[in-house]
Amino acid sequence: MPMYFFDIANGETRIRDDLGSELTDDQAARNEASLTLAELAKDYIPGGAPQKNITMWVRNEQDKAVLQLSLSFAMQALD
Repeated sequence: MPMYFFDIANGETRIRDDLGSELTDDQAARNEASLTLAELAKDYIPGGAPQKNITMWVRNEQDKAVLQLSLSFAMQALD
């Protein structure tokens, strides 16, 4: 099975995935990336900052980026 690597950036730090995951195809990598980004958001967003961004790049075995996902969160008090 092909290997896929999931790199993550939060605006301050970029983490390169050097271990990767074996997945059946690009669609499986898309699904895994979406689920992983949602899980990261649960831990990352509650930090209290009014705006946060998370970006993920998915690379294949040839080190070619095959997908980019971004999640933005903005909070504004309405008082």
